[in-house]
Order: sequence, then C-alpha cells, then structure tokens
Amino acid sequence: MSLLVFSLVVTANAYNFVDWKVYKPHGANLGSWLEKEQTHDPVWWASVGGASAPDEWTLCETLGSQCGPIFEARYASFLNTSTIDKLASVGVDLLRIPTTYAAWVDVPGSAFYHGNQQTYLSEIVSYAIDTYDMHVIIGLHSLPGGVNSLDIGEGLLHDAWFYNATNLDYSYQAVDAILTFIVQNGNIDHFTVAPINEASDNLSKFGTTYGLSQNASDYVSAYLHGVLDRISTVDSRIPLMVQDCFKGQDFWVPYFNITDNIVIDVHDYFFAVDNKYAKYVHYDVCGQAAWTAEETTFPVFVGEWALQVKYNNTFAGREEVFNVQRYAWTKYLAGSAFWTAVSYADAAVSGEGVQSDYWSLVKLIDVGVVNAVDTSIDYCANSTDLRTIETLSASAASAFVASASATSASLSPYGAVTNVYASGCVETVFSTFGIAFSILATL
Repeated sequence: MSLLVFSLVVTANAYNFVDWKVYKPHGANLGSWLEKEQTHDPVWWASVGGASAPDEWTLCETLGSQCGPIFEARYASFLNTSTIDKLASVGVDLLRIPTTYAAWVDVPGSAFYHGNQQTYLSEIVSYAIDTYDMHVIIGLHSLPGGVNSLDIGEGLLHDAWFYNATNLDYSYQAVDAILTFIVQNGNIDHFTVAPINEASDNLSKFGTTYGLSQNASDYVSAYLHGVLDRISTVDSRIPLMVQDCFKGQDFWVPYFNITDNIVIDVHDYFFAVDNKYAKYVHYDVCGQAAWTAEETTFPVFVGEWALQVKYNNTFAGREEVFNVQRYAWTKYLAGSAFWTAVSYADAAVSGEGVQSDYWSLVKLIDVGVVNAVDTSIDYCANSTDLRTIETLSASAASAFVASASATSASLSPYGAVTNVYASGCVETVFSTFGIAFSILATL
C-alpha cells in the first residue's frame, strides 16, 4: 500500500491533531536508546568491547557480526514500559525519540546496524499512546553520510550528507519509512516528525550560529521542504519539527510559508557556557525563554535541556534548576523535552556528583528531585523579564548599560538586552542562538 493510499484511509477518520501554537507539553527524550551514545551508556559500551570506539559507527565495526545481537539486547534492556510509567508519574506527556537512519533504511556501506529497531519502538510508542495519551516526536538524529561531524550525526568527522544526492535520497527513504510507521500505528494525530538534528558543516563553530553555512542552510531548507511534501501525501496535519541547528528561531522563518505546519526546535544547555553558576542560572533561563518567545511566527519548542551548569552544581540545587526550566519553557514557549529519560553518564561535573545525577530523568525522579508539575508557583517571579529595567541608580546604571551593551552587541547579531535587578546586579544578556550568555556587574 502506498503512502498516498494510506492518506485516503487515515483522513477519512476523525483525529485530534496537536496545534503547536497552543500545545505546551512536558516532555522527555528517550536518548541513547535507538541511537547509542557512549556518554550516556559508558559502562555497557566498555563491557561489550567498545572502550576505544568513539561512536556507534566504530562500535559496530569493532563488534562485527555481533553488533546486531548485542545492540538488540541493549534496545530491550535500556528502557521498557516501566520507564514510561515513571515518566508519566511526574506529568510527562510527550516523548521525543531520536533514532539513527538505520532504524528505517539499510544504506549500503553504512556500519550502522539495521535490524528490529522499529519493533522496540512500536512497543514503547503504542504503550505511551494507549496508556497515557502521550504525543511522540520521532526524530532522525543522524543522516546518511553524517550531518555534523559528531558521533550523534553518524560518526566522528562524517559530514558527507551535504550536497550528496544519494545520501539525500536515502534520507527521504527514511522519512517515508517513518511516515509508514506512523500510519501503521493507527494514531497519526499523536506524532510529529523531526527529520534532522543539529546539522553543521563547520565543526569548529558547532553550537554557534556560524556552525551552519548559508549554502548548507539552504540545502537543509530544501530537504525540509521535501519532507513537508512527503508528509502532505499522508496528512498535512502531521507537524514538521524544524531543528534550528543553533541558527536561532528567527533564522528559519523566511524559509517557510506562514501556513506551513511546523514547530521550531531549539536546544538550551548551560553546561558549556562560561561564567554560568548553578545558583544563579534561573535568571538566564527565564531571560532566554522570554527572548526566544519574541519569535511569534511559528511556535518554538525546547527539544533538549538538562540540569548540569558550567560551575558549582549541587545536589540540593537540582530541584530549583529543574523546576525553573520546566516552568519557563512552558510559560514562554511551546513546552520542552528533558534530555534524557535514562542516562548512565559517569563523568564528574563541577561541584557534586556525576553527569547522570543531572541528566537522567528517571534517576532524578527516584531521588525526589523531580515531581509532578505545581501550577501554583511562578518560578520566574524573582527574575526580571527581558527588556525590563528596575533602576536603582539611574546614573550608574546608564553608564554601565552603555559600555556593556556596546561590548556585547558585537557578539550577537540581534544585539544585547540589559537587566538591572533590585539587588544592584546589572546583567547584559546576549545569545549565540540557543545558548544564553551574560555580562554581570554590581552597581
């Protein structure tokens, strides 16, 4: 049965598709499950003989004929329906599920394992939808040839996806397979399609607006429009998620028509941002959320975030850092998805504990850090909203604002915004499109 025939079947029924312009989910990623990352599963990675393998591609090459059986066993053991139960217990109502392209298409020459990923995915997705009415974002975390030279894009230093017609064709085949999966699930109104993640053709600038060149941006846009066309043959009410590739939500607006059914996905992390301290990060979170919300053409969803901050992470401070992010991404934007549901990352962080203490949602639930949403609390109440100035000393503030704004304006094409807090702290906020920075001073 072709995708066109599928569309004739599904559109005859009544569905309740999400409208991302008003939809505000509390989500979780199922990361490092159907796309394996050494960072989040290091003990297993080493135990199967992959200690020297930096990425999934190399690990499968190392394992040879055993890659399939070993990966299948880990797909089954990494998470299960009880994981979904635990997530639902704290109000998670959306799953963002990244996959490799090998879950959908067998690409000649690829070292990735192509097997029964869809079987494991179907079990979890069906359970989440049938039991908890969850929405599901199915994502392609990698694309044939490599989309960003990182382990998550296919393999380290792999960037041959760009300008390669063969790799583009296999990418579309993967998208078609995702759409077939959605139709066969029977709940097409419970899905959003995310066909690319953190694309970059300039590894040295990855994570900044300069990580994706103009030519590469145009190429990504053409690919996304091809995906839109494929979605329309099934049902145009299925949303397309556009990952901003750290270009910023505004950047992608001119590429689309106002009527296109898209939601923009941004990733907000503070673990690699200099001068960020866990105790004060709530100011950055609320400010970043308010700044991002200034883009109103398309809804903006925070597809990845975590608790680790650059400096001074503490066990006691985790609950506040979690609550303020979950609140801000929902108050100002179209909700979010925490990265990630399950993590065994064991690298030390600045302050207390290891990465999984700040990145594993089920672990955070188990220790009581994460609880159900309390809608009575405004976690941004003590933060000055972006573009609001509470002046203690007009002359002192004016002098600092002039110098600080001039300093930061050169770092952000969108300029800087200065906040003066009642405490006497002056903060100039700017962004590299997805990561918030600030200059602090005391009056």
